[in-house]
Amino acid sequence: MSEYERKQNVESLCKKLSGRQNFFKKANTIQEAATHASYIVAYNIATNNKALNDGEFVKQCMLQICDVLCPDKKNNFQTVSLSRKTVTSRIEAIDKNLTSQLESKVGQFKFCSIDIDESSTDINDTAQLVLFIRCVDENFDITEELACRRSLKGTTKGCDIFREFQEGLLTLKVPVTNICNITTDGAPNMTGKKSGFLGLFNQNYPGNNVVFLHCVIHQDAL
Repeated sequence: MSEYERKQNVESLCKKLSGRQNFFKKANTIQEAATHASYIVAYNIATNNKALNDGEFVKQCMLQICDVLCPDKKNNFQTVSLSRKTVTSRIEAIDKNLTSQLESKVGQFKFCSIDIDESSTDINDTAQLVLFIRCVDENFDITEELACRRSLKGTTKGCDIFREFQEGLLTLKVPVTNICNITTDGAPNMTGKKSGFLGLFNQNYPGNNVVFLHCVIHQDAL
């Protein structure tokens, strides 16, 4: 083989290699975009309280729209996974990410205010305790988030609420010393001075400076 032929072969192989690299790069880009798209749909399903299997219906609509507007891109839309299992895992991943972000911010907070709501039940008729947190850091930047949701299995006494409240604080690593206000409704299991949440909190954290507030329109205030 002459020098010229060897040079031609090398150039041909380089072009083939470059073409294959571009192919895989394009494939990776499409897959990343498809994954991103599935996260967007899963997020909207969660925030709008839609059924997890609605993702399959959304994909069906997407493909039909694609047939009309951009049939050449249909294969790209096909790669977007929106099965019930995928949507569930996406929502769980989003939840873990948001919780992780909140946990990383907790250490920067100087003061926290917590709203507690115990009234709603899930499909199994299990009472739910919901904690909302409002915090401010040294730069006076305010963060408001749903801190956590705890299931009250069995009874919903003050001791049950206090136990789950403590577990929620441990999960988020919120120092009790940073809490300046706790707002609840006016139910006895919340405001009872002995066996209610308020009483148990003061018994377990004597000398605290927490201001307790409650009202009949607590849920609307949240």
